[in-house]
Amino acid sequence: MNAANNAWSGPYLAIDGRPFVVIGTEVHNSSSSTARAIARSFDAVQELGANTVLAPVAWDLFEPAEGTYDTRLLDAMIDGAHERGLRLIPLWFGSWKNAASTYVPGWVKQNPERFTRSVLSDGRRIEHLTPFGDEARAADACAFAVMMRRIAQVDPNGTVIAVQVENEIGLLGDSRDRSELAEETFRSPVPAEVVAAVAGDPGAPLHAEWVAAGSRAAGTWAELFPAGDRADEAFMAAGFARYTQVVAAAGRAELDVPLFVNAWLDRDSVLDGPVALAGGKRPGQYPSGGPVLPVAAIWEALAPDIDFLAPDMYVDDAAPVFAGFKARRGRLFIPELRGDAPGIPQMFEAIGGHGALGVSPFGVDSYRSDDAETPPLADAFGLLRAAAAVIAQKPDARMRAITLTEAHPSAEIVIGDVRVNVHTKDEWGFVTPTYPGYAIVIEDGQDAAYIIGRGFWITLAGEDGTTPSFLSATAFELEGDDLVPSLRLNGDETASGTLIPFPFPNTPLVPGRAIPTRVPETGIVRISVYAV
Repeated sequence: MNAANNAWSGPYLAIDGRPFVVIGTEVHNSSSSTARAIARSFDAVQELGANTVLAPVAWDLFEPAEGTYDTRLLDAMIDGAHERGLRLIPLWFGSWKNAASTYVPGWVKQNPERFTRSVLSDGRRIEHLTPFGDEARAADACAFAVMMRRIAQVDPNGTVIAVQVENEIGLLGDSRDRSELAEETFRSPVPAEVVAAVAGDPGAPLHAEWVAAGSRAAGTWAELFPAGDRADEAFMAAGFARYTQVVAAAGRAELDVPLFVNAWLDRDSVLDGPVALAGGKRPGQYPSGGPVLPVAAIWEALAPDIDFLAPDMYVDDAAPVFAGFKARRGRLFIPELRGDAPGIPQMFEAIGGHGALGVSPFGVDSYRSDDAETPPLADAFGLLRAAAAVIAQKPDARMRAITLTEAHPSAEIVIGDVRVNVHTKDEWGFVTPTYPGYAIVIEDGQDAAYIIGRGFWITLAGEDGTTPSFLSATAFELEGDDLVPSLRLNGDETASGTLIPFPFPNTPLVPGRAIPTRVPETGIVRISVYAV
């Protein structure tokens, strides 16, 4: 464990024993490939207002010759993050990145006889290490252990708070590997842990196929499961999980920080449903065997040193994905998602609606100050860090998330005996609402809550015969990691206790408004309510 004693606080990561919500960004794949690139990309992350940076450590750069390690880029990442007040999550680009083996060192690439490749059903040997080979697994585990040892040596401040093992593991182009090593394994008995995992996960599609085949406790893959995509995906998941466990365990022996793997999602990789996803529709069109929900139980059984599975979110219908992954081990982290208008509400949904330990839009280190996406994302980071500050103080408080769209322009929450209407109805003569609006609501006792977000108004409604109003309303601003009061709202700012606006920054009033009114633009307000 590193000096800052970073580990867990319930579903959240912990910094010095306190819950820490990752408001991060994952930099581009090459943004940590030189010292100059690290400085530029980490500057961009800091300027956007994130509190954490996710950055690759490429095996080919880390071990350019077998047994010779170059830690300079890793050291620069740790130093650069610490100097900028950021936390760091290294992403180990080892045997696989995006279901390919392009980040393995040249001495691995050029020796396919020793470091065996996967083979597709058409006989092609591809640039993908088979997970059934001992040599590559041992070499990867050795390099990963050296990386973790180096972090332990040079990071006394606990800048590194977690590590991702590999990246979007899986096989593309076929539902399973057809190499000689893979075929030999496929003809062997299914590991008992896999049978137990399938038997104990009745919601997974493979469970029903196993039951239909007789619920056998032992046998080969062909004997226990009907031939097809589900069995092939499970077979690959078992291979990848066992391989990854060896790598993860080697690293954890050097430094005990949370470890996770990320998942490339697609239609068949999400259970229960009509989820609108991009890409292919069956294993092999998305990475077969990756840590997706249909085979999550196999991953958990065979890779116990992986603390949680994390979905990369390029999915429109996010809520069922968040719920599915959170249900596995009570932890949710989104290491990749969009940083533009569709992605920002998903960040609020993940943290406020599902208690995510963090979110991290991908590649926003390339945003320029004049890009249209930059101000909304920077503002969202500030609001999410404000929510994180409340969560750090009140980790057990009830939360919910709200997204407002043209199709769903309003929502209702209940605080005490008062209904709070969250809506986009024009109350003060602002211009047409900008969609989507988004909010996190964090309860603070029976009759109070923090409301944090943009693009809506709140008004109050009471039971029949009662008149609700604000007992108090305080706008806050974020200073560092702390919330400080900026305005005590009353009178004009609340329309005499009837409403509070949460506009986007610099939202103009309609020209000609007779009475200028100061509108709180922080987007962070604590309200308490009562009814008479």
